[in-house]
Amino acid sequence: MKKSVKAFTMLLLFLINFHKAQVRDFVIEPPLSSKLYLYKTFGVFGGKEYSTNALYLITKKGVVLFDVPWQKTQYQSLMDTIKKRHDLPVIAVFATHSHADRAGDLSFYNNKGIKTYATAKTNELLKKEGKATSNNLIKVGKKYKIGGEEFIVDFLGEGHTADNVVVWFPKYNVLDGGCLVKSSSAVDLGYTGEANVQQWPLTMKNLQAKYPSSAKVIPGHDEWKGNDHVKHTLELLEKQDGK
Repeated sequence: MKKSVKAFTMLLLFLINFHKAQVRDFVIEPPLSSKLYLYKTFGVFGGKEYSTNALYLITKKGVVLFDVPWQKTQYQSLMDTIKKRHDLPVIAVFATHSHADRAGDLSFYNNKGIKTYATAKTNELLKKEGKATSNNLIKVGKKYKIGGEEFIVDFLGEGHTADNVVVWFPKYNVLDGGCLVKSSSAVDLGYTGEANVQQWPLTMKNLQAKYPSSAKVIPGHDEWKGNDHVKHTLELLEKQDGK
């Protein structure tokens, strides 16, 4: 009996590792601007592969990451690729909420002396889950100026999570919506285990009121091209409310 249990455990571990090996490597998309890039990483949830959209900003001092790769095995290779492509190191990481496809394992960056940033709420959630917290706190609404570039991290209200923030790049008219914003290709709201579905529509209305309608909004997952992501998110929320 013990042998069969051990054999089953070994098979299960093999299958898990095999499955992880099948997850695709990150992809850096053509630049959104001369300094702002979108990169996609991949992960499996509920037996289905999803892509995650994240950004990085090129500054004179170095590169700022907005969220980390979904797979920890890609942390170093992404930094190496960025260094090779832009001849600049990653100098800071900003997490838009506490989930694995956003904050990931900040200890990797902390241990390398890279500045990591998260809100107090995100750090609270990370600590609760026994995960590494950031070594700096995000000052919501503050205009960060780094190496000739600037951006603002904003909290508009709860939605996908209690701690989801967005990042506004005024120079490029780009809003990183993170997982608060669903892709126009999304068929549902995705994982809502930590969502505030009741407040989410109001948070989206706050987003619409605060940022120009001409802004390029980047959703957290799936197809990012097009400009109907906010509208579609509200439609999905309305559909959810009508259930």
